[in-house]
Amino acid sequence: MPLPTVIALIALALGFGLQSQGRLPDRVKSWIAQGLIQVLYPSLIFSALLLRLNKDSLSALWVLPFLVAMTLLLGLFAGLALENKLGLSQDSQKRSFRFLCLLPNYSYLPLMVAQALWGDYGITLVAIAGVGADLVLWTIGVPQIMVNRRFEARRLLLNPPLIALVMALLLLQTDFASLRTVIHPILEPLRSLGSATIPVSMLLLGAHLGRPTRGGKFNKAHGALLMLRLLLIPGALTLLFTFFPSLLAPLPRQVLILIASMPGAIIAVVLSEIHGASPNFAARHILLGHGLWLLTGPLWLWLNFHLG
Repeated sequence: MPLPTVIALIALALGFGLQSQGRLPDRVKSWIAQGLIQVLYPSLIFSALLLRLNKDSLSALWVLPFLVAMTLLLGLFAGLALENKLGLSQDSQKRSFRFLCLLPNYSYLPLMVAQALWGDYGITLVAIAGVGADLVLWTIGVPQIMVNRRFEARRLLLNPPLIALVMALLLLQTDFASLRTVIHPILEPLRSLGSATIPVSMLLLGAHLGRPTRGGKFNKAHGALLMLRLLLIPGALTLLFTFFPSLLAPLPRQVLILIASMPGAIIAVVLSEIHGASPNFAARHILLGHGLWLLTGPLWLWLNFHLG
């Protein structure tokens, strides 16, 4: 098992243990969540894009991040249509449900799977696909989990992850080779800082899984969410590529299917904590979803490989 995975699982267990013993107060979890969004995640975005991509690689595969963005929006529209029909009486639950419909786990697990299946080029494709996901997340996605979407959306232009993403994309459009000597010394430290994003996220996830909850209350909503994320969305893409096989080359297509077949992203727990949504709802979905993905995800990859 790769070392980053081992560290992430240890962080998950640590968060669960500390929460179960009452040693992780809510204010501490809030500080950790703020540090994750304000510092760690922006460092990861900025360094990953500039270390893995260049202008040519991004422009040659623009269809991939575009289709990822469209897939996220499809999930959001489905969430908006379903949220009032599934017994979610509280607004906080609806906001977490809507956000999980929008955002799959498009980074950590896909990176590990892509590296195992397709090597370094697979990692590069996941990074390119992540550009589309990041743009949707920090512009359209985050307001869905906020209490006041219309008012809070204005503040998104000043949020660190979006600033880091825009700066990286602008730098990739310049003659980056001439700037490399200036920028490179800071990229490795930023990459090291950003590498803490996943373990810290897993720590928070473990803490929310360790909370005592009243089981079974949201089964209907969880069932609909799992069906949407694990079956309906990858099924719709598979149907699309069956009729339009030339829309995307085989390997980028597999990366898109990999991301689209994922359950909700771990960051949903963090953002639910920050914006007063339902981190327990998000944590329960992520636990169930990633367990079930071990069955459904390989099936979609196998099916699309043979269709391609």
